[in-house]
Amino acid sequence: MAKILTIEDDVQLRETLADILEVFGHDVSQAENGKQGIDVFCKVVPDLVLCDINMPHMDGFEVLEKLKALSAGPEFPPFIYLTAKTEEINIQKAKDLGASDFVPKPYLIEDLLRLIDLRLKLI
Repeated sequence: MAKILTIEDDVQLRETLADILEVFGHDVSQAENGKQGIDVFCKVVPDLVLCDINMPHMDGFEVLEKLKALSAGPEFPPFIYLTAKTEEINIQKAKDLGASDFVPKPYLIEDLLRLIDLRLKLI
């Protein structure tokens, strides 16, 4: 189906999400922090990115800023934040940076899968 990059510092969350996405036919690449996420993004050129905000080395906001600077253009993949940082200031910052969606943790996997399918159909 699609190449999806997950950037999440919590090993259990990242691996569980990757396993579920793979069951649904997606090719999943994983990164444990923002810096690694940028490196993986450049290597695999994903169709969609799922990213936490609060991570070591580089937060999710910095990740999106750097990725947009590296690959500016209309082909930038949908970028979805999965985060517990649900304060209005964070939601607004995500919108301002051009994130496609902002999904609060904990989330229902069925809802996330529907959102991923919707975003992939729009590209």
